[in-house]
Amino acid sequence: MTLDNVLLPTDFSACADHALSHAVEMADRFGARLHLLHVVNELDPDWYGITDAQQRAVKLREQIRTEAQERLQELAPEKDLYDFETTVSLQLSFDVADSIHEYVQEREVDLVVMGTHGRKGLDRLMLGNVANKIVRHAPCPVMTVREEVPWTEEDEDVSYQDVLAPIDFSDYSKDALSTAKTFASTYQARLHLLFVAEKRTVPTFSDTGLPGLGVVEMDPEIVENAERALKQLNENVEGPEVKSAYHVREGDVSKDVVDFAETHGVDLIVMATRGLTGMSRFLLGSNTERIVRVAPCPVLTIPTESEETGEEVE
Repeated sequence: MTLDNVLLPTDFSACADHALSHAVEMADRFGARLHLLHVVNELDPDWYGITDAQQRAVKLREQIRTEAQERLQELAPEKDLYDFETTVSLQLSFDVADSIHEYVQEREVDLVVMGTHGRKGLDRLMLGNVANKIVRHAPCPVMTVREEVPWTEEDEDVSYQDVLAPIDFSDYSKDALSTAKTFASTYQARLHLLFVAEKRTVPTFSDTGLPGLGVVEMDPEIVENAERALKQLNENVEGPEVKSAYHVREGDVSKDVVDFAETHGVDLIVMATRGLTGMSRFLLGSNTERIVRVAPCPVLTIPTESEETGEEVE
C-alpha cells in the first residue's frame, strides 16, 4: 500500500481534531502530503425574496468562509516539526459529501481519515450523514476515528501496536489482510487474524405450522480447522512478514470483533467493505456497519470491487 496523499475532512469538532492526530501520523510515517479540507454549505441569495436578505446571506457566507480559512490554517501542522507538505483547502458547496468525493478523485487521495462521535450510530458520524456516504463510496481506504480512546491518555502519541484483521476467507478479506500486513510491518505491530464462526438465528416452523426460532451453527469441522486455515492464508497473501497471532471465535461477527478489540487493546481494525456474500454487503449492511459504529479503536475500511463489473460496489 502506497500513501502519497492523505485527506482529513474537518468540521472543526473535537472528534475531527482527534482524527487529525492520526492523519498527521500517517502522513509523517508514509511521507505523504496531508490535505485539510473544510466544506462550507453554500448559501444561495436567490432563496431570499428581498434585497436586504440577499445582502445578509452574502455577508454571512463571506464571514463563515473567512473564519473557516483561518481555522484551517491553525490546524495545519508546523513545518518545523514534520517532514511533509500540507495543503489547506476550503470549498463552498450544496453537497458536502459530493465535494469531498470530488476532492478525493481530483487529488488522487490514497487515504481519508474522518472523526466519529462514538457509539451513537453512523448517522452521528462527523458531518452527519457525510461520513456515512464517504465510507460507502470513497474509491480509497477510509479510516474512521472515535473522539476518545478508553485506554490512552489525551496527549499520548498515536501508535499502532496491535492490528486486527477480521477474516471470512473471502477475496475481499484477503485484500484487507494484505493492507493490514503493510500497516503492521510499518509500525512493527503484532497482527491478529480473527475468524468468527457465526451462529445464525433463523425462523423455523413446526409440523403444526407455528413459527419459531432456531440457531444454525457452522460445521464443527470448519471451526476445528479454522486456525490452521488462517495461518495458511496469512502465508499466501501478499505483504511483508509480520509477527502474527491466530484466533477463532464462535458467535456473532460484529460483537466478537468489537469484544476482541476491547479485551486485547487493539489499536487498529482493518477490514473490507464487503464480506463473503455479495448480496449482504459487509459495509452498512450488517457487520462492518456495526463494527465501524461501536469499535473502541480506529477502523480502516478497504473498498471492494464488483466481481461482475470490476467497479466499486454501490
